[in-house]
Amino acid sequence: MIKCKVCLGTNPDTAAVCSVCKAELDRPAAANAPVRRPTVQESLPEVPARRATVFEDISATSPQGWPPATQPQSTEKPPAPVAIPQRRVTVFDPTAGSGTSAKSAAAEQPKGPQAVAGRKIVGVLVTYSWSDQGQIFPVYEGRNRIGSDPGQCDIVIPQDDTLSAVNSHIVFRKSFTIGDDVSMGGTDVDGEPVETAFVPLHNYARIRTGSTHWTFIAVQPPTEEK
Repeated sequence: MIKCKVCLGTNPDTAAVCSVCKAELDRPAAANAPVRRPTVQESLPEVPARRATVFEDISATSPQGWPPATQPQSTEKPPAPVAIPQRRVTVFDPTAGSGTSAKSAAAEQPKGPQAVAGRKIVGVLVTYSWSDQGQIFPVYEGRNRIGSDPGQCDIVIPQDDTLSAVNSHIVFRKSFTIGDDVSMGGTDVDGEPVETAFVPLHNYARIRTGSTHWTFIAVQPPTEEK
């Protein structure tokens, strides 16, 4: 109840003027009004949303493909692929440095029934006299002529001006022998001149024919199984 200060009459709390003397009533002070306390949620300070670092995988905690716009995009370029050098394959060419083409060499190979009974490779001659990479020539069973004339010789070195048309020969039957065919350039084995037609030739012998220097390597062909 509100008491009027003029006539001391009592009035209800909602009255603005006194019902007796019509004087204005003094309303209760706003300080006496009940204070509303904030709830627990209202009293907590607002925490800003935490942004994900570049190391976090948002897709691990989010549905697959959602949100696509918030997925971290890497600005780094993928490493360039490393080029792996290809391995070069060495192919044996029996006509290298011989002055004859592969077509003519293939034409000289035995055909038909003679191919079965062809001559086996029993050794090789290697020279670095005319090529830094070297040249290799097969030595077959029987007689192998060495010279500058491809029409008469099995092993041909046309670059050697000191080599006779038919300079020397290597023969294999049961063992290796070497001989000189009365050449102008001559033939040496391990520094010794070849004076006769059939001089024994051992493995890894050093041979000179004209101005060409060779290394002879014997090869053991496979035996036929019975």
